[in-house]
Amino acid sequence: MKFTAGDKVIVKHTKEEGKIIQVINEEMVELEVLNTRFPAFVDELDHPYLEWFTSKKMNARKRALSLEDFPAEKAWVQKGDSNAHKGLEQGFYFSIIPVYFFEGEDEQLTRLKLYFINQSEYTLKLKYDCVTNLGKEFTLGTTIYPFQHLYLHYINFDLVNEGLSFDFKLESVAKAAESKKLDYTLKIKPKNIFQRIHQLEQSGEPMFSIQIATDFPTVDLSRLKASDLFALPAAKPAQTYNFKKRPAKSQEIDLHIELLVADYHTMSNAQKLEAQLQACEIGIIDAYHNQMPSVVIIHGIGAGILKEEVHRLLKSMKKQVRQFENKYSQKYGFGATEVFLRYI
Repeated sequence: MKFTAGDKVIVKHTKEEGKIIQVINEEMVELEVLNTRFPAFVDELDHPYLEWFTSKKMNARKRALSLEDFPAEKAWVQKGDSNAHKGLEQGFYFSIIPVYFFEGEDEQLTRLKLYFINQSEYTLKLKYDCVTNLGKEFTLGTTIYPFQHLYLHYINFDLVNEGLSFDFKLESVAKAAESKKLDYTLKIKPKNIFQRIHQLEQSGEPMFSIQIATDFPTVDLSRLKASDLFALPAAKPAQTYNFKKRPAKSQEIDLHIELLVADYHTMSNAQKLEAQLQACEIGIIDAYHNQMPSVVIIHGIGAGILKEEVHRLLKSMKKQVRQFENKYSQKYGFGATEVFLRYI
């Protein structure tokens, strides 16, 4: 559908009215809605005339819809057209569009619009989660067809400082024996987001894309023995450690290794990390059984490896953990994470 600068349009997802500021390329335009300007794909827009004629309140701006699990958009390019998103090689992409609010001569970056682009010939089942230090921000499950893009949701810009993590589970739609799967977790540091947005401002491009993968991982079945195709890998037993006794019902779980085990001098770095994570999990489960509202995990700052692994563990303990946050405090600085437990 062709648009020109000055055209009034309707945003299909939200039914909001906007105006085309400029045409960026064949696929995208710059759109203004209520003093907020952002790039948009042309297939997300429509001319408003039909909406005006069918609406009882002409020209009334409708309230934005809540972001629920939107279905995949209908194909606006023919199946198999690898030129659907020019400049992108084959693969799966996570794309980000900055959204600016304009007030007079001032502009402020307020939101980031997030997209998934399927630049492949696969029909995909997509399971997507956006997680921060505060908990799960958004989740979506849908099907997306070859060479399509899918609008996921938007996030407020201040969330980039809250440990953003994007989890993708992809599965090709095919017969069970031919189905392929891919799990991918993407973490973007705030510094990298700022750099990419600055590059967009310099280049004038509307968005930046991060490649998740070029294809599904493959296994060369010809090199495997028949027995290997059905054999389960032997599970490596986790090492158990003799932990020092913690004070009963203590609200602090201190993971400094010298406070956990006596023989830490003989342990490798990997063993120390394993012991710290075991102690963390045991402490949270004890607090959960004692009906404690929250606990503080002291992990220190250091290189940040322990903190990242602790946060990864907390995300997996959905039964016990409601949310957690790593904020500055006078007692711990940034060296501790407060965990709020779940009982409903």
